[in-house]
Amino acid sequence: MELALEGNADRLAGVDEPRYVSVVIPTHNRPQLLATAVASVLSQDIPVEVIVVDDASQPPVAGLPIMAHPHITLIRNEKTQGPTRARNQGLEAATGAFVAFLDDDDEWLPGKLRRCIDILNTVAGVDVVTHRTVYDRDGMSELSDVTVLTNPLASFGVQQTPHLDGLMVDTALAKAVRFDESFDAAQDIDFVIELARRSPFAMVEDTLAVRGPQSDGSAIGLERRISARVLLLDKHGDVLYHDGPSRAFFHVRLGHLYRRSGRRMLALRSFATALRHQPGAAKAWRGLALSMLPAGVVHRLSVDRRRRAQR
Repeated sequence: MELALEGNADRLAGVDEPRYVSVVIPTHNRPQLLATAVASVLSQDIPVEVIVVDDASQPPVAGLPIMAHPHITLIRNEKTQGPTRARNQGLEAATGAFVAFLDDDDEWLPGKLRRCIDILNTVAGVDVVTHRTVYDRDGMSELSDVTVLTNPLASFGVQQTPHLDGLMVDTALAKAVRFDESFDAAQDIDFVIELARRSPFAMVEDTLAVRGPQSDGSAIGLERRISARVLLLDKHGDVLYHDGPSRAFFHVRLGHLYRRSGRRMLALRSFATALRHQPGAAKAWRGLALSMLPAGVVHRLSVDRRRRAQR
């Protein structure tokens, strides 16, 4: 779809330009990673409002030298509220025309904010922009064209939703949607789907953020993610479960969570269900095969794959 290059400067009326982006960073007990994340925001080529929500870290992050920066607003919870509530607290405090989110173990690459702002200011009728995120800087891409998805929901049933680190949103829209605090996990997926119900997305293949190692692979974390998948299905079945490919994708994702949690029979059942909905789904066949292998073999295969990717 061709871009409609009509200015959206009216949304900046009355907003102090140097601060028209608010960045929300929830954190809990990761001070060194937080300092790196915040530094990646402050080093962008435009000044920002950085809202750090300290979710009962011990010791408090207020003692970090970087927290003295004048563009940082610090919110402190004396008792842990969880990442969903922390993000809403940051969102409530945001004063910029646009808002972006960053996990405390991730970082942005130079030029991220400028690239996203330029798109939101020039593409008419779009309140959300997304970009790629990677786990390895070697996977970064060059600047690419902008694609406008007038119906972003159409793709979310068969592919992962954009990561929060790769998202910038009109603040008024983000505040109208908010994060659903009934979710213990996958609240970012719910948030992105709700945004997509209300606005087209401008999507670029540029890599503008690097994510930290995947975490919360604990038994408790996996159970939360499994429960969240059920909640997502209840709330967004029209998006996530509306045809054969989307149903297969849902069961593949669920199957891998069961597999990682050691519930092999449930994993096998999920992958088999995916294949009933889409017999040719390669990812379902792969998941089915992995579920039949001993855990040690799967681990070695995963290590070998990461080594090959780093060559």
